[in-house]
Amino acid sequence: MRKTMKLTDLINAIIQIMVDTGFAEGTIQIYRGIFSRLQKLADSRKEEVYSTNLGLVFIADTNHPGTDEYCHSRYCYHCRIIQFIESFIRAGAVDWSINSGAPAESFKSRDFNTMFLKFDEMMLSRGLKTNTRDGYHRFVGYFLRYLSDKGYQSTSEIQNGDVVAFIVVVVQEHYSSTSLGSHMPRLKLFLQLSEYTQSFVREIPVHLPKKRDILKVYNDEEYQQMIQYLENAPITSRDKTISFIALETGLRAVDICNLKLRDIDWEHSAIRLIQEKTGKSLVLPLKETIGNPLVDYLLNERPVSQSDYVFLRFEAPFVPIKSHAACYRILFRIANNTGVESNGRIYGTRITRHSTASRLLRQGVPLPVISEALGHSNPDNSMRYITTDDLKLAECTLPLPRGGECDAM
Repeated sequence: MRKTMKLTDLINAIIQIMVDTGFAEGTIQIYRGIFSRLQKLADSRKEEVYSTNLGLVFIADTNHPGTDEYCHSRYCYHCRIIQFIESFIRAGAVDWSINSGAPAESFKSRDFNTMFLKFDEMMLSRGLKTNTRDGYHRFVGYFLRYLSDKGYQSTSEIQNGDVVAFIVVVVQEHYSSTSLGSHMPRLKLFLQLSEYTQSFVREIPVHLPKKRDILKVYNDEEYQQMIQYLENAPITSRDKTISFIALETGLRAVDICNLKLRDIDWEHSAIRLIQEKTGKSLVLPLKETIGNPLVDYLLNERPVSQSDYVFLRFEAPFVPIKSHAACYRILFRIANNTGVESNGRIYGTRITRHSTASRLLRQGVPLPVISEALGHSNPDNSMRYITTDDLKLAECTLPLPRGGECDAM
C-alpha cells in the first residue's frame, strides 16, 4: 500500500514522524525545503508516486543552483531523504541512521548494473572505508550514466575517445579541473574490471593539475585565545570536549565522531583508537582539559542511550554525530565567539589539524614525532606542514650567491 501512496502523502507522513520523534523545528524546516525540491522534480516529470528512478534522478541533481558547481552537502541531503522514503516504503519505519549512505545505483542496462555491483564487491574485498566507497560510487556512477546517455547498453560498446570525452564532460558538470586528478584512480580501478575495458585505461591522462592550497593556520596567540575561551565558555560540555580534542590533538573529524566509550582508557589517562582513514592505531594523552569536560558530559549531559559512541546528538533521534559538518559547526562557533578572524581561512578539523602540527613544529618537535602524534600512515606526509610556517619554510631555502658569483653566472 505504501508503494502506491502519492508522493505528497508520503512526504507528509515522514515529516509527521519527525515531529513525533522529537526532531528540532529548525531541522524539520530544513528537510521540508529538501522534500519540496523532490516534489517539484516529480511535478515537472508529471509523477505522483515515488519511483526508484525518480530518486536516482534527484540524487544526481548535485549542482548548486547559484554556482552550478558540485555541492557535496546537497548530494548528502538528497541521498538522506531518499533513504527516509525508501526505508518507510520498505518497512513502514524511517531509517534515521547516518551511515546507510545512498541507495544502490540503478541503470537501465543490466550489464551496467552487473559491472557496478562487481565494482562494489571489489572495493569491499579491498577493505575500502564507507566514505571512500561512496566517493568511488559517485564518480563511476557519473561515468556509467554518461555511457547510458550515449545509448550504450554494455561496457563492451565503449569506443576510443569515450573516456577522454567523459573527462571533459565531468569537468564541465561536476568537478573542477584542479581537483579531477584525485578522482582518476577511481575510473582506472573500474576500467580494470574487465579485459576489454582495461584497454581504455591508457586514455586517462597521466598528469592533471592538482590544487594544493597552503593553509593559513592559527598562530600561537589565536590558539591561546581559543583555549582560554573554552576554559570558561558557556557552552555544552560535549562541544567543549570536541573543541579541546580538535585543538590539542589535531584529530580528524571522522575519528572524533567515531570515538567509542571503550576507547577512553581512564586508568592510564589515554585515548586509544583505530583511525578511520589509515586503519592505524593511535594513542593520545587524556589531558585534564579534555578529561574534565568529558566526565561532565558523560555524567550530566549525554542522553540515555545504548549506543557505545561517545558523542551523541542532543535532539531526537539520539544517534551518534557522524558527519564532518557537526564538528565544523562547533569549531566555527568557537572561533567566532573567541573573536578569531577568518582571514580567508577554512574552519573545522582540517585547520585545527594543520595548526596542531605547525604549533609542534614551532616548538622544535621533530617531523617524525609530529607524524607519529598525528597518526600518519606515511611519515613523509608531515612534510606538508613545513609550508604552514614561514620561519620553518625559510630555513629550507638555499642561500643566495654573493654579488660576484651572481655576476659570473
